[in-house]
Amino acid sequence: MKVNITTLLLVFSFLVLNGCSKATEPQQADIAVFEQFLSENPISSINPSIDIASIYQPGDPLFEGVLNIQRKLWGKAEKTLQPLADKKNPEAMYWLATITYGSSIYDTPKAGKMLIEAAELGNPYAALFFSPDSRYCNMYFKNQCNEKWVEKAQKLFVEKAKTGDVRAVYYSTILKPDLTHEQYINAIINAADNHYYYPLVEYSNILRKSESSNHEMKEIAIELLNYARFYNFVPAIESLMKIEGKHKRMNGSIYKELMTQGISLGSNYAWRGYRILSIEDDSLSEKDKYIAAKATELFNGDDFAISFTHPPKEKEALIAANKKAQEKVDSVKKIIFIDGAHYQVLY
Repeated sequence: MKVNITTLLLVFSFLVLNGCSKATEPQQADIAVFEQFLSENPISSINPSIDIASIYQPGDPLFEGVLNIQRKLWGKAEKTLQPLADKKNPEAMYWLATITYGSSIYDTPKAGKMLIEAAELGNPYAALFFSPDSRYCNMYFKNQCNEKWVEKAQKLFVEKAKTGDVRAVYYSTILKPDLTHEQYINAIINAADNHYYYPLVEYSNILRKSESSNHEMKEIAIELLNYARFYNFVPAIESLMKIEGKHKRMNGSIYKELMTQGISLGSNYAWRGYRILSIEDDSLSEKDKYIAAKATELFNGDDFAISFTHPPKEKEALIAANKKAQEKVDSVKKIIFIDGAHYQVLY
């Protein structure tokens, strides 16, 4: 299976899939609600423990496969997930399909069949993929997009919510046809209280980028991103890094702090910043630049910087440098922060 650039550029978000209704549009009154939330949950420094609602833990059958998807190591992911998908594991089928559709004329139909089968076997994310509002369903499987799948997804999330699945609780709420704005905001806060921070980050990014947001609304958005960042949530770290980069502050202390934190937690965006800054840093030796580039390649297959470095010529020195690069990769915490609604594909 080969994955082309189209697949690499896809992002899966339920707010994108189902459109931004009036119920999910940010409002000025939200500020007071989130200010109260932040005052009741004060945190101003990075939590020493990592407490996020990760879908899989080390030892789970899908852990390595999904971790490799997170790190963009598609070949390794496929090798781990294919045997489980062959046994009709609906989660494995869904994850395998996410790195398959859009890749080739041969693989796209296979992925579509896999997604439908996963949905029929009870995977709500696969069902919601076929929403008539889904950009990617319309792009690749237009004849399959139907409202019946949204109804099926909502029912599946309701059932999963009964088990305490924090994601299912959130999505079973926001997929309600009669969703109110108050329910939407409460669902975001409830998710954050249960260490599921994607809804908080998504809301913050919408608030921050919206033309209708005033200064006060954009300020609360930054505070919410920092809240999730202090709980070691990678997408929040990446959003804050982009803000620093947008303002040309990539050499500033805040950006470097965010990058260091992101690297340790497995952020592809942070690793990208690390290899860019490393090869541009004149204070680093050629060996150190090579180690940074090699570590990035080992971590997520990004070999762009290697061609701009000069590896040690002596065999023993090269072995030592490669060992240091591997040690840096091995120090990254193996935490899965992506989920069925958000799979890491942009960086």
